[in-house]
Amino acid sequence: MTGPLLRLAWRNLWYNPARTLIAMAAIGLGYAMLLFVACLMAGLRQQMIETGTDLGLSDIQVHAPGYYPDRSIQQTLGGATGTDVSALLASITADPRVEAASPRVYAYGLVSGTHQSAGVQLLGVVPEQEQKITVLQTRMVGGHYLTGQMPKGVVMGDKLASAIGAKVGSKIVLLTSAVDGSMGNDLYTVTGVFHTGLAAMDQSLVVMPLASLQKLLRLPPGRIHEIAIKLRNVTMATTTAATLDVLLSKSLPVQVMPWQELAPELADYVQFNRRVTFILFFIFFLLAAMGIVNTMLMAIIERTREFGMLMAVGMRPAQVVGLVLAEAASLAGASLVLGGALGSPLLWYLQEHGLNLDGNGGSVSLAGVVVGPLWYGRQDFTAYAQAALGLAFATLASALYPALRAARFRPAEALRKV
Repeated sequence: MTGPLLRLAWRNLWYNPARTLIAMAAIGLGYAMLLFVACLMAGLRQQMIETGTDLGLSDIQVHAPGYYPDRSIQQTLGGATGTDVSALLASITADPRVEAASPRVYAYGLVSGTHQSAGVQLLGVVPEQEQKITVLQTRMVGGHYLTGQMPKGVVMGDKLASAIGAKVGSKIVLLTSAVDGSMGNDLYTVTGVFHTGLAAMDQSLVVMPLASLQKLLRLPPGRIHEIAIKLRNVTMATTTAATLDVLLSKSLPVQVMPWQELAPELADYVQFNRRVTFILFFIFFLLAAMGIVNTMLMAIIERTREFGMLMAVGMRPAQVVGLVLAEAASLAGASLVLGGALGSPLLWYLQEHGLNLDGNGGSVSLAGVVVGPLWYGRQDFTAYAQAALGLAFATLASALYPALRAARFRPAEALRKV
């Protein structure tokens, strides 16, 4: 498109200012709403991933082959002889994409409190390292998180504590099967109670120091079930897991799993979220196209005599098509600028203040993770660009039929139009 043609197209766009402003406002508002939706949906995806991984799942997990999901206490990393845990952690954290790594031990057992007993999942962690992986320490509703000063201290979910009649400072008895076939049991003190909003954790999880659980299970220090990994960027989970799998497999048999494999329901929802965003975009593109076709056709009909005169003085049909498309491109460009200006405050508000999902301050559970009560937006420049290109394409495609119709005008007949 030449400069004179674009200038002529811009001038023609204001042949009917009221109609142009209405069309521009409709497309601009539509683009602003698409920005709003894209930001909101990206925020929901990110919040779900972060909540799902930060509460206990972690971004990546390293196990012995076949350990997950049954979690047999016999299947430790390195087999019955175990492994050099410090060296393994050093190999993992040497990857610049890894922020932190922490060893874990799992078991299932029975906890007895004041009122009754309950089946529980036992998780042994190194408190200082685990706090770099998960955020459970921020969900305490009573007492405090694990510390190195209390090797026989444990924290548990609030629903579990209520069920067995335990509270901060209570003594509880843990009973479980040890790896040597004996029964491990000991007395522990409840140092804290947490609430995550996830029933599976609040009703059955007991977290304790790694060394204490290893002692209860008759496991030597070198035998652990899992290494949980926190990444600097969770979107790199799949590629980082593949790299670590190759690296660690050189020294011992491992199974390295990103969060997408550990929580397939969450991964499916993330993909569903993306599909919903695309469908919403597509629906709006169709609505915008129908409105633009009508606007451009009205403009062509009103300017029949003008087009007849242009063709009479030598403008070719291809140039007529180019002129109409240039007008549509100018309309799209101006509308997108307007939409971007209108949408920017919305995006800022979503990222800074979020939307309240529950007026009572509660949380919403989706795909096995807790979201809320505030739903924050997140920048998704790829989606913003897709929305802009989609609207621009819809505008140009919608103007093609009116442009071809204008190109078929016969100058003699068009000049007789009033």
